[in-house]
Amino acid sequence: MARIVFAPLVSSVKGSIGGVTFQGNPSGQIIRLRPFISRSSTVKQTLAHTKLTSLLSQWQTVSGANKDLWQTFADTWEKTNKFGQSKTLTALNWFVSVNWWRTQLGVAVLEAPPAHTLPEAVSAFEIQISTPSLIIAFEDAHDYAKSPVAVWSTPPTRKNTLSINQVRRLVTVIDSDPGASYDLTAEWENEFGMSWAPDTLFPNSNIFVCCESIRLSTGITSAYLCAKSNITEANYYYY
Repeated sequence: MARIVFAPLVSSVKGSIGGVTFQGNPSGQIIRLRPFISRSSTVKQTLAHTKLTSLLSQWQTVSGANKDLWQTFADTWEKTNKFGQSKTLTALNWFVSVNWWRTQLGVAVLEAPPAHTLPEAVSAFEIQISTPSLIIAFEDAHDYAKSPVAVWSTPPTRKNTLSINQVRRLVTVIDSDPGASYDLTAEWENEFGMSWAPDTLFPNSNIFVCCESIRLSTGITSAYLCAKSNITEANYYYY
């Protein structure tokens, strides 16, 4: 930090230029370095970035004939995104989208595009919040072996409505039949690094959970089906 003495033509300077900030305090005018905010990725984010980089590299090794097939696939089919909107993807986009989920589910990368087989729709569900647990209660049966369900969630929030883009934390993938309900508590605690204690740590807060299904054989995903709940209520949000 340095102190500044101004000449008659300049009485003060405020704001930032480059890496320094001019400001005033009770001692007079000072200049200081702007703070540098470092951003660190979680282990899951790092793995996701590594997976994406690997798929982009693998695309370079795909044969010209298979790239043509991916292009035909992209020209033929639109993709339903997490909002339920139809979007036109490039051949590369389709290759990455399909194979990101296939690698996530532990199956091999597809060099050529799959049949356009959609996943089974996610069953309607509600979130049941209690002092000991966070439960997803499904209303209908689902074939989890053919269409595993990815579960995304948020940390506790006071918001009552939420942009779907803020639901970015993949908590788990359900790939075997849990029955009518799934206890998400331990996986949620692990993902967010906090104990599940809604009565003491975050009373009156909301939790948002979104589910999407993935066709194991094709890597094609469904739109999100989302729900919100706090300790006393549950509301559905469909996307």
